[in-house]
Amino acid sequence: MTLDLTDKQWGDLLRLVKEVQAPDETPRAWSIPPGTVVKRSELHDVYGGNRGLTVGASRRTSNAFLFLDRSVTGELAPRWEGPVLLAPGQSQWTDTISDDNLAALAHRRRGVPLRVFVAHRGESLYLGEFAIELESPVERWVDTGKRNLLSPRARWQHVVDTRTPLFRLRQLNGVEMPTAHEDSFRNASHISLRLQPASDQPAATAVRKLLTVLENKPAVATSLSELDEAQLLATLVQRARRQADLDDLRGVVEDSGSSEDNLQKLVKRMTWIFGGEFLPGTVRRDITPQDQLDLALLRPDGTLHGVELKKADIKSLVVEQRNHLVVGAEVNRAVGQAMNYLRELDEKRPQILVDFGIDCRRASMTVVIGNSGFRAAGASPEEIDETIRTYNSHLNRVSVTTYDRLIENAQRAIDLTASDR
Repeated sequence: MTLDLTDKQWGDLLRLVKEVQAPDETPRAWSIPPGTVVKRSELHDVYGGNRGLTVGASRRTSNAFLFLDRSVTGELAPRWEGPVLLAPGQSQWTDTISDDNLAALAHRRRGVPLRVFVAHRGESLYLGEFAIELESPVERWVDTGKRNLLSPRARWQHVVDTRTPLFRLRQLNGVEMPTAHEDSFRNASHISLRLQPASDQPAATAVRKLLTVLENKPAVATSLSELDEAQLLATLVQRARRQADLDDLRGVVEDSGSSEDNLQKLVKRMTWIFGGEFLPGTVRRDITPQDQLDLALLRPDGTLHGVELKKADIKSLVVEQRNHLVVGAEVNRAVGQAMNYLRELDEKRPQILVDFGIDCRRASMTVVIGNSGFRAAGASPEEIDETIRTYNSHLNRVSVTTYDRLIENAQRAIDLTASDR
């Protein structure tokens, strides 16, 4: 149920947000112990920096970050050679060293600590503080192939050679780099940077005590429900939970190894991401005997909306055709699957209405496929968006969207509930 706040309550909340975001609240001390796992999205929310880069500056604090990807093989695989860690930096195509790579190469000269993490599916295991070698900071530059630089609307295309520095680092403190990162992440201590206690008492402990009181004393719960602050708390908790789910989904979507099953498990618990026109929760997936929906949503009038979830890393999300971009074969195949399901719903409509009370006459489908961040066909996210919009304009009961666009729209909705009141 949607909870509305009065203008006074939202005014109080906005004043509180301004106080929390004041300059003197910017983190001054490093608060992540070595060997601890944090969500990368939370790390950058608190300390700043670009969550999509391998190396870069914190922006909000005097720190530099470097993220290791243990799934990389070949010359760019992070590895120890004696006391020196060889770690790849950011791929670049300019002759001069990029600002991102300078964040690591010049960190000692700037007096900024270099914090090294192992990245895995949206989470980061903090190894500790490292230092670049002064005499030979770069082992070598590795050629990493060619990249297409496309202008908006593909008016011109320029092919550039890319290369990546292999840094030479020495560890100053912290923990050893894990050999099996799956087990290391599973067994490590996980912390949230969003739940910072206001005193020595952890926030989670205070909440548990409050819940115990409410459970044991129903009269207190009844009195609390009448307070404006209780309504505010419920809204904030819902928003925080949705933000955490969205961060988890973003991490899985940005991982090229994520499967459809990984995505289905996450999206099933966050049906709100498809907008406020659907009822919370889902209905049964096997409405027709021959097919099964990944997600089945209901509108308030009882009509059905199906969701078909595909992988995020789709190499042929868009392809070149003469001087234009068109959607690839996997998109067409997914849309064809959705159309077949709609045909089954149309043919079985009377029986479905009797058996389940669901009206399929105006049923529709959404296909979620691909992530424009993976740059299919070398196209920019804007070009991929335009290609899919053109494709959707010729569809009727089926629409196609990418995971990054779905996440961006959901993030905008969360941000609006926090400020546009």
